[in-house]
Amino acid sequence: MKKKKLMSLLLVSAMVCSMAAGCGGGKETSGSQETKGETKEETKEASDNETKEASGGQEEKVLTMMNYIDPANTDDPMQSVVIKLYEQFTEETGIKIEYNVVPWDQLESKIVITNRAGAPSDLVAVSSQKLASLVNSGALMPLDDMIDQSYNRDDFSNAVWAAGTYSGDNKVYCMLQSVHTRGIWYNTDYVKEAPKTWDEIVSAGQKAMSEHEGIYGFGFWGGKHYASGETAIGPLTWAGDGKLTNDDGSAAWDNDAAADAIKFMSDCVNEYKITPETCLSVSDYNDVTQQFAAGNIAMIFDGSYAKPTLEASDLGKEGKFDFAPVPAKTEGGPQPHFSNGWAWGIPSKSKQPELAWEFIKWFSQKEQQLAHSKAEGGLPITIEAQQDKMYQEGLEKKFIDNLNNNAHSMDPFVYYQEGLEELAVAGATYCLDPSSDLRAVLKESQEAFNQKYYAE
Repeated sequence: MKKKKLMSLLLVSAMVCSMAAGCGGGKETSGSQETKGETKEETKEASDNETKEASGGQEEKVLTMMNYIDPANTDDPMQSVVIKLYEQFTEETGIKIEYNVVPWDQLESKIVITNRAGAPSDLVAVSSQKLASLVNSGALMPLDDMIDQSYNRDDFSNAVWAAGTYSGDNKVYCMLQSVHTRGIWYNTDYVKEAPKTWDEIVSAGQKAMSEHEGIYGFGFWGGKHYASGETAIGPLTWAGDGKLTNDDGSAAWDNDAAADAIKFMSDCVNEYKITPETCLSVSDYNDVTQQFAAGNIAMIFDGSYAKPTLEASDLGKEGKFDFAPVPAKTEGGPQPHFSNGWAWGIPSKSKQPELAWEFIKWFSQKEQQLAHSKAEGGLPITIEAQQDKMYQEGLEKKFIDNLNNNAHSMDPFVYYQEGLEELAVAGATYCLDPSSDLRAVLKESQEAFNQKYYAE
């Protein structure tokens, strides 16, 4: 795979995203923490004298941050809490934050294009599952030296290093802000004990349907959206010791484990009939969650982040749901789930990497971790924070145990969305027509993807 080709695609993506933003698809702003979104130029002259007086004539320290978190967005409770956390950093360190706000789905392309232009932000928020794309484009610097000078790696969840390490060189390029875990949620009225294997999913689903008229036993996101690969095909493939890509990101899903995963999904719909056919065409992941919350499905694959939605439902108010790891393919086998989260990265051309690292170190402290994880809906990344009393009982303890025992990062897709969508389409094609030759479908899909993105 040629880097030139990747850069061209990313630059095209960036330009398209920029045009979309200009048409109202998302507002991009820049500003310091003190001015809540005003531009640097608007505030610089007025603040120069005040800054020099306050700093004894020394130049103030200003950290530039590219993020989807917007200090002007006071309507979002989560963002408001996080901004207050950032303001606390300034209060404690004297380092101001200048924001470069970018819509969440445009961050990767903006990071690449600003870094290539030699004018990146000092610190950037990145999607950990898209790490390979950013590293391959040369947009991020490795953090290993700073990590080893500042930390004992054993003080962090293994998920941090799994998510932040690029398989191409085994170096760490990002640090998770918080982390998400996924598993199987089940209605305790319908299912008394969590299934531990694929066979037990089937038997528990069939039993629930026989005892409760009008419901389905099991649900998942199995449509053509790339999230199908994240939440269903990927974990079920890993459970069979399979993989979705090679180390360079090229497709490798034409294997027995991936075929078994897709066949199991198809059988749940077409043979065992415990899963509604709509799960093969759903376009909004929340639809499956809402069906479970409404009591229409006995078990679903979903993340720890579903907890607030479930707690607010009648099912949750009655305390009739629980969580367990993704069931193993066979008894005693691995129970991997896709673990990811928003992360911090430092652009390779950052002018103040030491300042960016100072923020990352501060953000990784226990109190900051607890506050951010609670607001964002994730789990803390340090063992110390995970051992806090709020994570030592109930669902939170199950989330932590699942994270530390079963977390699996996504295979290193360089063309992340394109690759997972190609796989998801192949899976849905077979599930909707189980008479087709599954291995032929996977082979054709794999070859088409590799020909498009990896042909010499």
